[in-house]
Amino acid sequence: MKPTLRIELKSLYGQSVLSGSKNGEAFLPKLLDAAKHQPADAAVALDFGKLELVTASFFRAAFRPFRDYARNGVGFYPLFANANRDTLDEIRHFAEDVGDAFLFGTLTKEGEIKETFVVGTLDDKQAKTLAALLRLGEADAGQLFKEYPDPDVSSSAAWSNRLAALAAKGFLVERSEGRVKKYRTIHKGLAYGTKLRP
Repeated sequence: MKPTLRIELKSLYGQSVLSGSKNGEAFLPKLLDAAKHQPADAAVALDFGKLELVTASFFRAAFRPFRDYARNGVGFYPLFANANRDTLDEIRHFAEDVGDAFLFGTLTKEGEIKETFVVGTLDDKQAKTLAALLRLGEADAGQLFKEYPDPDVSSSAAWSNRLAALAAKGFLVERSEGRVKKYRTIHKGLAYGTKLRP
């Protein structure tokens, strides 16, 4: 899989350290402009590769709202790519503090997505839903309701809510098949769990 658009953040920002919430707020419009006119099914990679550090405060002010706008406003799929360990540690602490999770990965020199992983924390129900989709490949809420019975769940609506929440974070691609929404992970190699994190 190759992203439709790759944005090199150091070139766009002009510096290798991205810090401070005010700087993040000021950068957000520029970031949104760089990704404008993307179709709803596009994958947009934000390349952290040449950056020394992105702080939690900058990420919170620029990249979290970019993710939310991409998924809930326009509908394209953002991927944060090639972040170093220091940046991942900053974002992981922020994500865990606020109970959020973000899609990160690595890109090859040719621009192909090599791997993807979750930075942050999913609640137990979302984590189980993600694991089920990784096993099945693609499914709808009704199928998950049948294949993974839960005494606390009386209808497929609960599965539908979990799928929608994961799609809003950019982890799942959705498509309509008649009146049914089918979901699959954005990348087959998506990893979640402590031992799988960088």
